[in-house]
Amino acid sequence: MKTTLTLILSLVALAAAEPQPGDADFPTRNGNPRHEQKVAAIKNGNFDLVLIGDSITHEIGELDGKYKPNRAVWDRHFAPRHALNLGMNGQRTEEILWNLQNGELEFAQSPKVVMLLIGTNNADDRHFKTVHTPEQIFAGTKAIVAEIRKRHPTTKILVLRIFPRGGDAEKAVSPPAFNSSATCIETCRRAGELTAQLADGKHVFWLDVNHVFLRPDGRINTDVMWDLLHPSPLGTEAWVQAAEPLLAQLMGDQPIRSD
Repeated sequence: MKTTLTLILSLVALAAAEPQPGDADFPTRNGNPRHEQKVAAIKNGNFDLVLIGDSITHEIGELDGKYKPNRAVWDRHFAPRHALNLGMNGQRTEEILWNLQNGELEFAQSPKVVMLLIGTNNADDRHFKTVHTPEQIFAGTKAIVAEIRKRHPTTKILVLRIFPRGGDAEKAVSPPAFNSSATCIETCRRAGELTAQLADGKHVFWLDVNHVFLRPDGRINTDVMWDLLHPSPLGTEAWVQAAEPLLAQLMGDQPIRSD
């Protein structure tokens, strides 16, 4: 009887540990048509550098309107490195995980580097019905890193700390504004800290470039993050420049300067 009870309890504990629908580490389909376009690109080309993320990554050279000037950042820092932009507007960790498991890692030749920036949408309690804790966002990011490592063990992964967000007391200079709740801001801050644990200094690396977006008092500098969430063209160049030394080291090339 005792053995049976122990077995039941073990199975219950195992089931509880498995990701469930709605979790940040449970692969979830988004249905973004951009996914199919990117899968096709992967099948038809070789890429040394791959950028994975949400709209902050998507806007680097692949969104029009006010983001169109970011094409210059892409052309300067990423195009020469045979890069592919897998950033998708509105994506969360669970959706990125699904994308990767469904074609976005089908590279015939492993990329040299994957740069990952994800998690801010998991904390956004004003635009998403379901939000996650810092620990859950960490679990989702960890699952993404594990998936990349499993499929492409020679690829180096650069995890960027989740960017800061502006609060209700701050004023954006480019609509629409993304003022965030105090809980969302703190969740992103803590989740970003936790993802540093993923770095091993051999295959996975972690980088915090958040200082480029902040004024000395800790508030968002709207010159570089004009809607309190997405970097302006100036901000995009600033954070890419901040990442250049480590990115170049991982790529095995020289840092690219904007001047």
